[in-house]
Formats: sequence, C-alpha cells, structure tokens
Amino acid sequence: MVSVKPISRGTTTKHERRIMIVTAYTANDRGRDGKGITASGEPVKEGWTIAADPSLPFGTKIYIPKLEHTYTVTDRGGAIRGNRLDLYMEKRSDAIEFGIWELEVWIEN
Repeated sequence: MVSVKPISRGTTTKHERRIMIVTAYTANDRGRDGKGITASGEPVKEGWTIAADPSLPFGTKIYIPKLEHTYTVTDRGGAIRGNRLDLYMEKRSDAIEFGIWELEVWIEN
C-alpha cells in the first residue's frame, strides 16, 4: 500500500497500485442496450463511468496516471474480470481508437 496525495483533494489517501488492462466501450456496443444505464443503475457518463470486476465495489475511485483522470466504478461487463477495466466513451469511434492499454492504476481504499 502506497500513500499519495490525490491531485484534487489535498489530503493523504491510501491507494493500491496495479497494472491493469484498460479498454473502452460505448452504450451502443454489441451486447449493450443503447440506453446507457450501468449495472449500478446510474446513467453512463464519459469521464466518470468505468466498468470493473465485482471485486471492486460500486463507488470505488480509480485514478489512471497516464490519462490524468479519476473514474468511478459504476458498471460491470461480461469480459471485465480480474485485472481489466473498461472506460465509457460517448463516441464508438473514440472507444475503438482508444484500443487496449496496459496501464498503472491507483485504486482508492
């Protein structure tokens, strides 16, 4: 466990650092209903919504240093198991262009 200072909070918070496979999806991907409702019941929102394995509870904050952004776990996914994350993006072309990354992430505890 590493103690770091989050960019926007100014208080010391504990984080678990991991290397994870990160991909992207849209509400209109195959297997989605196009309505944009997450597994937690919240609407999807670019820059906020991230799908994660059930071992990470809804509401967990995940900071991705490479993207300089914090996301909140509000969704699940059939292929999102173990060491994988899936970011929500509005445009399908952006999600496809994002591709597949192996990135360091900081999971707030």
